[in-house]
Parts: sequence; structure tokens; C-alpha cells
Amino acid sequence: MSSRTRKSAWSVASGLFFILVSVINGFFATPWLLYWLGSERLGAFKVLADWVGYLTLLEVGLGGALMASLALEVGQGAEQAVRRTLTAGLQIYLRLTIAMIAGGAGLVLALPYLISLETISVYEIRVAGVISLLTVLMTPLLVFRSLAEARQRNYLFNLLMTAQITLATVLWLTVAWAGWGLIGLSLVAVATQIPTALILMWDGMKGYGGLWSTGPDQATKKALLRLSRPTFIHGITDRIGLISDNVIIALILGTGAVVPFYLTQQLGLVVQLLLRGFGNATWAGLVELYSQGQTTLFRARLMELTCTISGLGVAFLGPIVAYNHHFIRHWVGSATYAGEAVTVIACINIWGWSIYSLWGWPLLGTGHIGRWVPYAIASTIVNVTVSVLGTLELGLIGPLLGTLTGFLVVNSWALPRVLKQTFEISPWQILGTALTPLTWGLPYMAILWLIAQTHNPWGWFGLATEMGAAGLCGLALWWTLSLSQDARNQWRHRIRNVLAV
Repeated sequence: MSSRTRKSAWSVASGLFFILVSVINGFFATPWLLYWLGSERLGAFKVLADWVGYLTLLEVGLGGALMASLALEVGQGAEQAVRRTLTAGLQIYLRLTIAMIAGGAGLVLALPYLISLETISVYEIRVAGVISLLTVLMTPLLVFRSLAEARQRNYLFNLLMTAQITLATVLWLTVAWAGWGLIGLSLVAVATQIPTALILMWDGMKGYGGLWSTGPDQATKKALLRLSRPTFIHGITDRIGLISDNVIIALILGTGAVVPFYLTQQLGLVVQLLLRGFGNATWAGLVELYSQGQTTLFRARLMELTCTISGLGVAFLGPIVAYNHHFIRHWVGSATYAGEAVTVIACINIWGWSIYSLWGWPLLGTGHIGRWVPYAIASTIVNVTVSVLGTLELGLIGPLLGTLTGFLVVNSWALPRVLKQTFEISPWQILGTALTPLTWGLPYMAILWLIAQTHNPWGWFGLATEMGAAGLCGLALWWTLSLSQDARNQWRHRIRNVLAV
């Protein structure tokens, strides 16, 4: 079993473990947080986290540029080049941190005008904002996160995040019960990030000793800054696509509306984490193949991953489309269910977003993301425009319609075109690979939906049994109808090797 395959397998396995732990934590913690905090305060914390997340844009795309540079250098075994890139990244990050702090100060002043405050005081929201800004001080340590990604050590990050989310959940419940509100939640969010950042730094230093003695390299800095510009623009469009929905809902419909919108999508977001985890676990291996000139194998692996993510997406999202209203009713009550339209459109978007995310990783990792940037800007403009107008006219489904429209109008043809220009991948072939699972997936989803509409599952046990059986049925359909005999043999071989390890 090659080192590349083994690391990818570990990353996928640790990612699945992280998702499982996150689901369990969220399942048990959310009803209590909702009870102790109330809908408005819980929604305000989510929106506050999204606004603070926008500060990461002030890193001007340096993180993506570091991942692309480090992936190529690690793949080529150029250790001294890796050290120079890390040193340059640290020095640039230190300067950018000052800009982030300044931007954060302005954000804190504006928070009462960005988040509706019916039961929350201006003092509470601003103190929580100041505390949340402390994460900015850890920004320079992001170089070690990029290094872990480039070294295909996602499994370490996943394990650290598993411990972090578990500790954070326990502490969030404690401070919510104690009545500490947004201030307590923000303290927990900051404190639990520190061990993860320090351990990643220790791991990176252990792998590349002598980092602090490596002198500054102006050429490396300039190369990073050149690559960071298109990465920055791509990061803006990605960030808007990922977190603008909650912000738009809060500004137009109020903070309380964020909770049903967010909770209704929770099962789908778990699947999104799983599908994106495949891309996160394999992109560095794809870049390594490309950097070594194995372009034919590179294209074959990207096609295979596209088939896998598309098929698994259909198999796992089908039960959610059918049974999500039963799940929300049992979990937090029917009053927090945002409706069938939100569930269906969210699942379509998650399926599409996971595939497009996979296709974007090779562009980012090989430094060709600039070719995608004009289309990303166009897609974001369409997304935001439709999201705002849709929310004003149609309510909660507005942001989801914006994302879907951006996919259909721009991404569906533009991203395959860029892959053709960059890697000589046939647009029709890769689109066909992505769409093939829908031939069995659409009838599969329709049958599940009809079953779920005609009766109520018997409690949690019945719901889990029916959804689990539906998911296994979807996996069986993907295995038999989407994969060729050769692909199935390859999967059997990989599974045996992983189990042997």
C-alpha cells in the first residue's frame, strides 16, 4: 500500500470519526442549548461566528497560496524550500494580523447594528465580539495547518478537531446552564482552539527542524504574494457562498429565523462534511501525482473521486430528503422545521457544492486557481443577488435559491471548462461522471419520499432503522450501478489494505 494511499485512508477514517463525534455532540447538546439560551441568543452566536469568520478574508489568500506552494515542494521532497516558504508565510502573517485586529475593532463597534438585539444587550454582544477577536492572535500559526494539509496529515488535524469539538460542547453546555450567554460561548470558542493550534505547530516543527534559523527569502515572499491574489479572490467568493446565508437571513428576517434555517440543514451539513472530507483527504495526493508528471493517473483519480462523491452524495442525501421532517420533529420540535423546500434545495446544493469543491482543489493546489477567479466572481454576484431578492420575496428559501442559481448559471459549465484548459480533462466526460448516479438516484429518492410521507416511523429506533436501511440501499445502488467491475475490484483491494494497516 503506497504512502499516499495510506495517508488518504487515514485522513478519510479520521474525518469519519470526527463527523460521528460532531453529530453525537450536536444531537445531544442542541436541544439543551436552545432551552438554556433561547432561539435569539443561539442564533446570534451563530451569526457572530460568521461575521468574525469574514475577518479571515484579510489574510488576502495567503493560506491557499501556502497550501499550493507547500504541496508542490513536499511532493518534490524539497525540504529547504519548505522551510523558506514557512518562514515567509510566518512573516507575512504577522503583518496581516495587525490588519485583522484593526478590522475586528471596526466590526465590534458595528455588531449591534449587524445583529438584531431584542433580548441581548449591546454590552453583551460587544464583549462577546472582543473575546472572539482573540482568535486573530493565532493567525500566524495557520502556516502549520497549511503544512499539515500539504503533508497529507489531515488525520492529525481531524483527531485534534474531534477532541476540540468534544471539549467545546461540554463547556458550551456548562456556560449556557450557568447563564453566561454570548460571553461564555465566545470564551469557550477561543480557548478550545489554542491546543489544536499549538499541537499543529509542534508537529510542523518536528518535521522541519531549524525553521527559526532559516533566514527571510524575498523571492519566496513575492511568489507567495503573487499566488495569494487570485487565491484571495477565490477565498472571498467561497466565504460568501459558505456563510452569507445566515447573515442574509439575520439582516432581513431577524436573528431568530437563523435557528430553524440552520437546524433544518444540520443532517445535510453532516453529509457535506463527509463528502468534502474526501476532497480534503485526497487533494494533496492528486497534486503530488501532477507535480511528478503522472498526468494520466491524475486525471483517472479525479474522475474516480468525482464518481465516488456524486454517488455517495445521492445515497446519503436521499434519506435526508425523505425523513428530515421526522428527524427535526423528534429532535427539537416541529416548530423549528423550516419546511420541505429548504430541505430539498439544501440537499441539492450540498451535492453540487461537494463536487465543485473537489474540482477546485487541484486548481488551488497546483497554483492555477487564477483561471477560475473570473467565473467565481460571476457566480457569487448571481448567488448574492438572487439570495437577497429571494429572501425578501420568499423567506427562508431565498439564500438556498441563490446558491442553486449560481451553480446552474455559472459553475455547471465554467468549472469543467477551466479543468479542460488546465488539465486536458473532457468537460462532457467529467460532467457525465458526476451526473450518472442521478439515473438511479432520482427514482431512489422519489420512492423514499413516498414511503416517508405515508407513515410516521416508530420513535427514534424506527427512524434510525428506516434511514439506515435507506442509506444502505443507496450504497448498494451506487456500488452496482455506478461502478464498473474494475472500479469495484480496486475498492475491494483498497479496503483490504486499509484493514490490514
